[in-house]
Amino acid sequence: MKNFSLYCAKFLITSYTSILAPLLPLLILQMKLSLTQAGALVSLFSLFNSLLQPLFGWAQDRIGYSLFLCFAPLWVGSFMGATGLAPNFGWLIVFLLLAGTGICAFHPASFTAVGGVGPDRRAVVISFLLFAAALGFVLGPSLISLFVSRFGMEKLYLISLPGIAATFLLYKTILPKRNEAPREMGRALYPAKTILTPILPFFAFVLMISITAMNLYSFVPIFFREKGISVGMIGFFLSAFALGCAIGPLLGSLMARRCGRLKTLVLSVGSSIVLLLIFLPAQGAPICEIFVLLLLGISLMFPFSVLIDMAQEKVPQYLGTVSSLLGGFAWGCGGVLVIFFARVAEAVGVEKVLGGLSLLPLINLGLVFAAPSFRSGKAGNKM
Repeated sequence: MKNFSLYCAKFLITSYTSILAPLLPLLILQMKLSLTQAGALVSLFSLFNSLLQPLFGWAQDRIGYSLFLCFAPLWVGSFMGATGLAPNFGWLIVFLLLAGTGICAFHPASFTAVGGVGPDRRAVVISFLLFAAALGFVLGPSLISLFVSRFGMEKLYLISLPGIAATFLLYKTILPKRNEAPREMGRALYPAKTILTPILPFFAFVLMISITAMNLYSFVPIFFREKGISVGMIGFFLSAFALGCAIGPLLGSLMARRCGRLKTLVLSVGSSIVLLLIFLPAQGAPICEIFVLLLLGISLMFPFSVLIDMAQEKVPQYLGTVSSLLGGFAWGCGGVLVIFFARVAEAVGVEKVLGGLSLLPLINLGLVFAAPSFRSGKAGNKM
């Protein structure tokens, strides 16, 4: 309960992060955007809410994290709310970039804030923090879809109010209790070759997952809107997919303990290919569509924690760097590449792009059987 305000802020920030996709169909209609422009919004937003996180973490180690932590909800909420008032595409990009910068500032600070918790309770606090983040990704699309269905885009600025409340709550509960002191950091540099060479196959696997997931998250709303599905229903579809992505890593780690990591990877790839192939034929049956998206989220994210574990075994002296490369950096790259797929969608159609995503898990299947890294060491053993 002492960290309840931190959990609430984590939920709120990740909710703000997840609302762009369900808003895309309305932004396209309101501003007459092309698919390339819509893809550019997703790519730039992903770039600024993920790839800059290490930079903010470095700054917070030197000057402290409390102000970043407390004022990020207000900052992010204000600029995400301002997207509904953007007069043109240029201002829309500016608002999203500013909001993404605030998201980058918050996430490293949120994990640093639990550093003072006792070792016996730290794992529990971090678990609740991660659960709050997953809950935000799951509920964010549904909440924003219901909001704009009721109030419209012109009232989107009202979503800044929870951010203001979260900043006030953090300021009252977190800031006075954290006696932080900037840490002196060494100047040692990480040797890129030593790190990247051993983990390259794992990074490529995660990159294919991120490209697939980001394109689904971006183009499924547009595809459903073209089919005449309501904005509110689209939010529920995205929430089902986000829920699958949230619980997938946990289920994957449990299977790896029982059956081995190599079998877990193969099952993830095989099921992802099957589900991507049956997603389009399932159209017209909402229950089937929601169920397929839920399973698709699970299958895509099934091996995520396993891949990080395998990569850390390869470079045990650089655990933090390895985790960040397979986490935020790979997902940021996947988001940036959405603009390329948007360009393809303009040429061949959104439906064909969604159908073609099944080729990406095939690349991962080739990696599993071609790269020795997936079979060496403990790769085929139980965790």
